[in-house]
Amino acid sequence: MPATPSTYVILLRAIGPATHGLMSMAQWREAAERAGFEAPETLVNTGNMVAGFAGSPRAAQEAMAGVLRGFGLPPGVIPVLRRPAVLHRLVKADPVAEAAAQRPNQTGVYFFAGRPDFGWLAQHEGPETIHVVEGHLVVDFTQDVARSARLIRQIDRHCGPNTARNWNTLRRLADRCAGR
Repeated sequence: MPATPSTYVILLRAIGPATHGLMSMAQWREAAERAGFEAPETLVNTGNMVAGFAGSPRAAQEAMAGVLRGFGLPPGVIPVLRRPAVLHRLVKADPVAEAAAQRPNQTGVYFFAGRPDFGWLAQHEGPETIHVVEGHLVVDFTQDVARSARLIRQIDRHCGPNTARNWNTLRRLADRCAGR
């Protein structure tokens, strides 16, 4: 008897205008389906997918990495997978409630490919407010995100490969999952 597919949220790291010439979202959905992902849906043009997969998280990760390599994308473009329950818990925790309501595009949720070490956060002096929720960083940038380049470099240096989504995208992905 075949395994029942689990739903995964697939977030691509390092996707953007340079990679869109190699892989459109429509092409990504089609290739994902050929690789065994069921009913893949993308959200906006920034590497967000919700899809079923009848296999372990590791098998889903490997299958999606194969899909991406098939497009000839650079090695930095990696899939970061999460189960919908994790997104729902992040939304429910809402550690930046005021910022999420008033300026959701100035909030970020960082998803890590590995297990980050957050020890360096004790030395962070702002102006950003940072919360750790289930191994994710939730950041209220308090300003234009571009003005927080120093913090973003620290996250990359100390936490390893990651991808971030703003609060609106997090909520929309969680809603997409709830609709499945």
